[in-house]
Amino acid sequence: MLLRRRNHLCEWRFVTIACQIDTLDASPHIEGPGCRWVQWTMTSDLRIPELTTLERPLTGSAPRTPRGTSEVVEILAGVAGLLAILTSDSAPAGIAIADGFYRFAFASLVVWFAGRARRWTWGTLAAVSVLAASSLLVQLVALAAVCTFVFVVRTRHRSSYTGAIIAFLCLPALFSQGVGPLWRLSGGVVADPFGTSAVVTALAVAPIFRTGWRSLSRKRRRLIKQRSIRAGTLLAAALTLSGALCLLAVPSLVRGLENTQFGADAATNGDLATATARLDRASSDWASANRIIAGPWTLPARLVPIVGQNLRAGQVATGQASALTSSAVAVTERVDPSAIVRDGAVQIEEIDRISPAFDALAATVAQAETRIGQVQTSWLLPPIAERLERANEVLVPSSGVIVATSEALQVGRELLGGDEESQMLVMFTTPSEARGSGGFVGSWALVEATDGRLSIAEYYRSSELNRLLEANDATLRADDEFESRYGRFAIESHVQDVTISPDFPSVAAVAADLFAQATGTSVDAVVSIDPFALQQLVGFTGPIQSGDKAVTGANAADELLLDQYVRFEGDEVAREAALLQLTDGLVDTLFADPPDPLTFVSELAPLADQDRINLWLAEDSDGAVVDRLGLSGAFPRSDEDLIAVVHQNSGQNKIDTFLQRSLDIETVLDPQMRTVRHTLRIELDNSAPTDGLPDAILASNDQGLLRGTNRMILSTYAAHPVTEARLDGVAVPVEADGEFGVGVYSLVLDLAPGESKSIELIIEGRLADHEYNIVLGTQPLTNPENVAWRVSTTNGSRIEGPSDWASAHDGLSWDGSIDRDRSLLFTLTD
Repeated sequence: MLLRRRNHLCEWRFVTIACQIDTLDASPHIEGPGCRWVQWTMTSDLRIPELTTLERPLTGSAPRTPRGTSEVVEILAGVAGLLAILTSDSAPAGIAIADGFYRFAFASLVVWFAGRARRWTWGTLAAVSVLAASSLLVQLVALAAVCTFVFVVRTRHRSSYTGAIIAFLCLPALFSQGVGPLWRLSGGVVADPFGTSAVVTALAVAPIFRTGWRSLSRKRRRLIKQRSIRAGTLLAAALTLSGALCLLAVPSLVRGLENTQFGADAATNGDLATATARLDRASSDWASANRIIAGPWTLPARLVPIVGQNLRAGQVATGQASALTSSAVAVTERVDPSAIVRDGAVQIEEIDRISPAFDALAATVAQAETRIGQVQTSWLLPPIAERLERANEVLVPSSGVIVATSEALQVGRELLGGDEESQMLVMFTTPSEARGSGGFVGSWALVEATDGRLSIAEYYRSSELNRLLEANDATLRADDEFESRYGRFAIESHVQDVTISPDFPSVAAVAADLFAQATGTSVDAVVSIDPFALQQLVGFTGPIQSGDKAVTGANAADELLLDQYVRFEGDEVAREAALLQLTDGLVDTLFADPPDPLTFVSELAPLADQDRINLWLAEDSDGAVVDRLGLSGAFPRSDEDLIAVVHQNSGQNKIDTFLQRSLDIETVLDPQMRTVRHTLRIELDNSAPTDGLPDAILASNDQGLLRGTNRMILSTYAAHPVTEARLDGVAVPVEADGEFGVGVYSLVLDLAPGESKSIELIIEGRLADHEYNIVLGTQPLTNPENVAWRVSTTNGSRIEGPSDWASAHDGLSWDGSIDRDRSLLFTLTD
């Protein structure tokens, strides 16, 4: 008897030699550890003995492939590939045909090799798929694969199509990993590094391919290796050629970046000639780089996974950069600041000449933002992804500014009487007598515009409009919320208080209607402007005479807030005449010697952010256009959390110049109970004197209060309920109401000269999720509001917040003054 070892599976074949034996009942058997059982029968006629093989498979050995099961595996592989094409959005190359081929090949090969792989690899694939699943439905499908594997182990089922079925069920999880397992398991706190999903997939399928490959015949493996080497050689040659050619684009890229930066800086500084030249060169540089990177010789590289996506990002970025700089050149070539205003009028034909260029630039920026957003995928290498992210950080705000500029040209054309006469109502407010959206309205101007020329047609004092409103039996016509909350203040006969709401669009609509009832004149727009904005305008024009005083860019705010009442004490007629002289002189000087438009807009933009300049358009029903211009003055809205403090001067004096308001906020987040608790302390300090100033500033007119007393209605807007209220440590009741979808909690306070008071409110509500957003609303005040804010958690979880917040031992903190609304985002780490 001869024993021969056949292969690495330790399977032994016993070869028997028939002998001439007289007896016929010899039936021995041989067995050994891990060996096949062999039973034979010997005959006396020298026939080859009949061999009967009784298999006992090794643990983890490749499954037997009974007749007909290979067809089942091949059908499953084909179906898996087709489903991958139809249902998966995985795009490793960024070309639809190539991506479809890759998805089909990967899915069908995984299923096909799974039918030939070891059983333990099926369990590995199923377990990893459950952890990698990005949705509940996909995870349930992966769990079905786990259950199938458990069934196979318990029943010793060894058909190859079982492995193919398990792989088929696991594929949806591998294809839809999304942002990565670390991101999901950490609730969005820990970001996955580049390629995590690909690594997870590789770990899951590597055992399948390895053991399945070893089950192939030597001939088939040799054939596959030969073809793979040929394809790899061709691919390497193509990539080398494409990479070498792409290196030629580097000098153009460097020059394009440099010229773009220089051109943008020159445009910002008003040097349009230099900006045009530099941007034109930049456009040529970007186009040159794009021709190299996007040439036909890069097509083989575009077909390669990962390489193709990164190359596509470079092609899109250079192409859009060329288009953007080319559109910018069209703008800088057409804009001539000295030609926009001539002979005291805005030249409508000049606006018509430059508007198309701005419209085209706005469209190009919007397209670039969209295209760059489309190529920002998880397949990008970190350096390229970071550069595209920085480009987006520039494009997004730039897109808003350029679109707003384009719309501003159109809105300005209409308001300046480009087609027909336009009428605007200008409200001059003063925060020294605070109101919700600014301050007391002392003066009104009806401004008419025809063919770009502005003139003040009528000038009214609030007292005069009140007489007209009474004579015409005016009524308050506003939305239900405005009437419900402010109807009791009889604004239809006290029009100076129309700014009582902190929402300027609501205020302007009511102001336009009351002005029409009083004068019979309908207006196309309403503008509000306060002393700080007027001071900036005077800074552009130079000194303007107001009575016997020269008002400058340094003293205009003080003059309008306090000094005018001292200078003209007891002579209201002279004070009104001086104000009219200042207004007329300001308008005439601005148009006679207009400032540079870029400087003009950049200097006024911060004041618009502070709601010191607001605009309302009669035809802009939803306020979308004005909101994009940044001039709406709308009260902030929030779907999650909001806090805003607003006070109304109720003493009928100009004493708020001496008021300092401070907020101290303690926010505690409870991630387990999903709750948020704010302890809001409002500190009020009245530094007004008791004498030395006119009654208009210190006295409370008909209320009989001590001179220098500040009487106010203090309102706190909060998205969550106020559960406790204390005044200087003593519990007090507050009036509860609602506005803008949040609660409003108010009380009346009197602050004597030199007195300070502290109001403490406890605000409690529900916490949405790991990302916590809160809006802090503000009110245009004479003195900026001071804020000290600390955010912590009950369980010591780490908090990530805005970049200007400091880390504290138990959370984050911020201290400073605030003069505009802020939206804050915090992320919690469990």
